[in-house]
Amino acid sequence: MNLVQRAVLGAFLRILGTTMAGALVLFTLVDLFEHIGNFLDNQATLSQVARYYLYKSPWIIDICLPVAMLMSALFTIGNMARYNELTALFAAGRSLLQVTRPLVAAAALASAFSLAWSEWVLPRANSARNHVYNVEIHKRPDRSRPTTEIALTGDDGRLYFARTFDPAHGLLTELSVQTFAGAVVTERIDANRAEWTDGRWVLFEGTRRTFAGEDEHAVPFSRLEAPFLAAGPAEFSRERIKPEDMNVRQLLARIALMRRSGADPTEYEVDLQFKLAFPGVHLIVVFLGLLLASGPRKTNVASGFGWTVLISFGYYLTMNFGRALGQSGALPPVVAGWGGNALYSLAAVALWARARR
Repeated sequence: MNLVQRAVLGAFLRILGTTMAGALVLFTLVDLFEHIGNFLDNQATLSQVARYYLYKSPWIIDICLPVAMLMSALFTIGNMARYNELTALFAAGRSLLQVTRPLVAAAALASAFSLAWSEWVLPRANSARNHVYNVEIHKRPDRSRPTTEIALTGDDGRLYFARTFDPAHGLLTELSVQTFAGAVVTERIDANRAEWTDGRWVLFEGTRRTFAGEDEHAVPFSRLEAPFLAAGPAEFSRERIKPEDMNVRQLLARIALMRRSGADPTEYEVDLQFKLAFPGVHLIVVFLGLLLASGPRKTNVASGFGWTVLISFGYYLTMNFGRALGQSGALPPVVAGWGGNALYSLAAVALWARARR
């Protein structure tokens, strides 16, 4: 890395750090003013409020990093163009890519960071934030690990419903288990009580029904050992995560499970493609910023902010519109998830064709 590239990278990182710090403070203050009455009404402690915003900060970083990358690229190269430094480098035989290579590398690293961040940090932080807000501050039941009115899909593809679950003793009440072949129920087991004993469920006082077409065969039982039920106490105690809070591995596992059970996994497939596509935006917006700022029109503060708002708002609007169309079935999941990236990549190619390089 030569002297010019180090100077360009240093300016970019300074603007990026300032922008991210400002975004964290601004988002936190806006959210605090919005929820301050809520916190006071529920007598939230200072520790609870502080932990709520600590756990929310990873989400703010994830959302704001592409915007900060775009703004940093626009202002870094825009300042060089405004003071004719870029023109001097072009006259000396340097190309735009030679000058901005460290910024492209930084954007690629940011894309990898974003994927790792959403895979390992963001889901845990979102879960902790929701627990603080709903359980600690609002004193609501913990619906992420419910002990009443439980519904889950086991790793065996069966649907499990239980009225109550006692994790300390491995005890279920009013258990109902449904087995599917595609979308058709082939077996249903209802029991008043189920106990986890010697690594398997033992069901008490219920009925086991099997279905073959229009025929139904019901067998009452007072005690039934059920080693074939794969969902043990650990699975009933497992945290229930919303699709948007899942990481890639959890989405892949849920999609495979839904396919085995004959359910429609479209919503999860769209979320998976969206989660895979989102990190690529860092590289795309940096390219857009470099090409716009190096154009014949000089980038000042006002135009830099204007381009940042326009591109960021347009990208998030496009991605969320595609996500909604994909979840409704109007678009294939791949098109819904990657459509925004494809559209803005085409815009970058068009700018590249007419850029000074």
